[in-house]
Amino acid sequence: MTHHQEIQLPTTLAEVLDVLKSNPDPDKKRQQSKLSAISRISTYMNRPPSDIPTDIPQLRKLLASLHPAACGVKPNTLSTTKSDLASALRAVGVLQDFEGKFELTPEWDTFLTTVQSTHQVWGLMRFARYCSARSIQPAEVNSDVVQAFQATLDAALLKNEPAKYIQSMIDTWNHVIDKHDLDLPRLDRLSSDRYVARPLTDYPESLQAEIKAYIDRLAQRDLFSEGGPDKPLRETSLRNTEAHLRQMLDALVTSGQRPEKLTSLSVVVTANNLKTAFRTIIDRRGNEGLPTGLSNVAATCIAIARHHLSAPEDVIRALKDIQKKVTATPRGMSNKNAERLAQFNDWENVALLLSLPDTLMARADDNPTRRDSALAAMHAAALTILLSCPMRVKNLANLDLDKHLIPARSGTHTYYSIRIEGIEVKNGEPIEVKLNARSSKILHRYIMQFRPQVSQVGGRALFPRSSDGKPRSPANFGGDLTRRIFRETGLKVHPHLFRHIAAKLYLEERPGDFETVRRLLKHKRLQTTMDFYASLSNQWAHDHYDEVVLSKFRGTSDD
Repeated sequence: MTHHQEIQLPTTLAEVLDVLKSNPDPDKKRQQSKLSAISRISTYMNRPPSDIPTDIPQLRKLLASLHPAACGVKPNTLSTTKSDLASALRAVGVLQDFEGKFELTPEWDTFLTTVQSTHQVWGLMRFARYCSARSIQPAEVNSDVVQAFQATLDAALLKNEPAKYIQSMIDTWNHVIDKHDLDLPRLDRLSSDRYVARPLTDYPESLQAEIKAYIDRLAQRDLFSEGGPDKPLRETSLRNTEAHLRQMLDALVTSGQRPEKLTSLSVVVTANNLKTAFRTIIDRRGNEGLPTGLSNVAATCIAIARHHLSAPEDVIRALKDIQKKVTATPRGMSNKNAERLAQFNDWENVALLLSLPDTLMARADDNPTRRDSALAAMHAAALTILLSCPMRVKNLANLDLDKHLIPARSGTHTYYSIRIEGIEVKNGEPIEVKLNARSSKILHRYIMQFRPQVSQVGGRALFPRSSDGKPRSPANFGGDLTRRIFRETGLKVHPHLFRHIAAKLYLEERPGDFETVRRLLKHKRLQTTMDFYASLSNQWAHDHYDEVVLSKFRGTSDD
């Protein structure tokens, strides 16, 4: 009797190497490319091949984290290395190659002839071949087919994210159907991983009216209303208040309460309801840990109970007890920001970021008439301001040439100062800084040559929208800067992180000098600065210990 053993596929790149060496490709050049790709990927990831899994979703995520700048290679080199790695994985059977150049069925061939754009044909071709191989015709396409296709892509795509590919394919499919009025089913877009709470319109009008009146009072929209705060809340705080209430209401409905029964804030804001809502939200997240925003939801409920409902002290105390239990982290920097800040433990990454404005401006000067050069110059100017004065992105996006920038001539050079009144700043502290010669030069170059190309519409915004010349929205502008930094350097840096970067770099040179950092970041209280950045002095303590104690034992022998 012959016993057939199931072939075990390699589970690490080390095992892939063993298989490739045991069964070499007859083409020596192809063989060497496969072996070299594994070696290079191991070097780029700072992991031995035995520590790199061949599970495609895991490996795809690891590969996506690699950036040419961080790897010290050109983009084409990294792309070629990934392609060679894919060839190596296909050779040992780990990576599926489901396409196989399947012939299109006549129905799919007819469908693709209606697609006039070449890039749209390519966007649909893989799906068309997949369906043709399984005798699925265009009229039979539905969400189940797309879901199965995505599962296949998940095991077959190494360089591209399947969900993004699927979403693009769905958009192209629907566009072709709508444009040519084809009698084919439209496809639903992929659902977002982000949970969206029910709108307030799902609840009784009495509750909607009470919430609106409460928020209007916080905003002091009626100058003569009584019982509101000393100062009107900012728009961001007002939006957060409404969002917190939507979160709580949605969780209560999810837990089984009927929306029509939630008639007023006195019915909604109770300790039992807050516990129920938080249990529902925590259960929804599964094993992802305690949500960081629950403490803020509790704070909103406490404020409503105290200032709007005039609840007795025992009710306030019960709500505060709940808030304490969901306040998972100490005051200070979030884990996400701390993780991103750790990128700058490597001085090469510091140099990449600090030199980026010059790099972008030099590129803009190479082709000064192109629009993408104007955008590069705009980003260079924005980044040089953030490096010189790490302000919040709202203040950066709203900078006005007349209101906030003060130019001063000195010989043939123009120097700039920035002044933002406290009323425009989150904590009320005014921002005032004189830019150095290098930063002023970049800013002046942008203003004089490139800003008119960013927007030809009149206006005085430093960073105008092309459509109307008004200031760019903080969210969009911040996102543009984040993407630009990652594309150029491989670093994950959002505008607010510049504040933490400034503190880190300064405290590494002047450990313990929190007062200077407080002034730089315009904190009102020194304790706020210390809450955020005391841990940054820990490395100095380790280095000092190393110098004072451990260095005495270096070079000694165990003999």
